[in-house]
Amino acid sequence: MDTTQFDDAIAALPRKSIGFYPTPFHELPTLGQRYGIRLFIKREDMAGPSAISGSKTRLAEFIIGRALEQGVTHLITLGATLTNSGLQFAIACLRSGITPILVLTRNVGNHGPLGEARGNYLLNTVMGVETHLISAERDPWDDADTLARVTAVIEGRRAELEADGHRVLVVGGGGAHPDGFVAHSVTFREMLQQSAALGVDLDFVYHTIGTGTALPGMLAAKLSLGHPVKFRSISIQGYDDDDAMNPAVIVERTKSVLQRLGATIPDDATIRAEIDVDQGFIGDDYAVPSPASTAAIRELASTEGVFVGPVYTGKGLAGLLEHARTGRIPAGSTVAFLHTGDTGNLFEIAAIAGDLASQRET
Repeated sequence: MDTTQFDDAIAALPRKSIGFYPTPFHELPTLGQRYGIRLFIKREDMAGPSAISGSKTRLAEFIIGRALEQGVTHLITLGATLTNSGLQFAIACLRSGITPILVLTRNVGNHGPLGEARGNYLLNTVMGVETHLISAERDPWDDADTLARVTAVIEGRRAELEADGHRVLVVGGGGAHPDGFVAHSVTFREMLQQSAALGVDLDFVYHTIGTGTALPGMLAAKLSLGHPVKFRSISIQGYDDDDAMNPAVIVERTKSVLQRLGATIPDDATIRAEIDVDQGFIGDDYAVPSPASTAAIRELASTEGVFVGPVYTGKGLAGLLEHARTGRIPAGSTVAFLHTGDTGNLFEIAAIAGDLASQRET
C-alpha cells in the first residue's frame, strides 16, 4: 500500500474533528546527547483542545465520528479515578454534543479512599461530568465482584437512558473500541512525515502500553507502508499470554485495522514478531510510582523542560532510558518517544504521583 492509498483509506472513515493535528514532533537534544542517541518526542499530550490532553483524543475522533452518524446521544466509558482516557473522552463528547458519563473505580488498597478531588478527577468535576464511583480493596480489574458492580452500573444507566429514548454507546476502558484502533495509524503516518521533514529516519519508536489502543494502529501503518522501524512497548501492567491484555489481543486488533485500511493482512506469526513488550518497569503495581519512573520524570524535566506523568508515560520513558543506558538501543540510533499524555496525574496524591516534590540531594 502506498501513502496515497493509506491517506485515502483514512479519509474515508467517519471522523469528528476534536484535537489539533498534526501534533508537534521535536528533538530532545540535551537528553539524547546524554545517552548517545538522537531522541525525538511525539507530543500527543498537546493534542488539545485542553492544555491537559493525550493520545485518547485521536481515538475519540474516530469513535465519535461513527457515533454521530448513528445518532448517539450519550457515551459511557470506564476507568480508574485517575483515568486519562475518561477525561479526554469527556472533553471530546462535550465538544461534539454528546453527553459523557464516567464509571470510575478506586483502588482503596493502593490509593486510599477518594478525598479531595485532584488531577484528572478534579477536571472532570469542574466540567460537571456525570460520574459514578465504585471503590474496591484491591485492583478492581482483577476482582470479579467489582467488575460485576461496574457492569451493573453501566447497564443500569444505559437502560434508563434508552427507556427515555436516547441512544447510548459504551466504550471500554482506555478507549478500547473497534472504531478507535485505526487512530494511531495516523499518529505513525504523521511521525514519518515529520521525521522526513527533519531529515532523519527512525530506528525505534518507544511508547507506554496499557489498554493496547496505540500499538495496533501504529503496527498496521508500519506493515501496510513497509517501514523498517522497530516498536518497543513498555508495559504498566502484565502482558503475558494468560493476562487480560496480551500479544494475541494486539495481533487481532492490528488485523482489524489492516482490514479497515484495505491493506494486506499477514499471518499472525508475522504480526506477533513485531510486538516487543518489556514488563520490567511496572514497579509494584499499576498506578503506583516507581523509583525509575520518578527519576525519568525528573531527568526529562531538568534537561528539556518537558513533563511526563507518573502512571503511564514516566514508566515508558524510564524503559527507554534504561534501554539506551544498557545498550539495548545501539549508540547513534534515532529514537522517537510517543508522549501519550498523563501529565494531569502529576497533581495527584503521592501514592499515585510519587515523591516528586522532595528536595534532591546535591
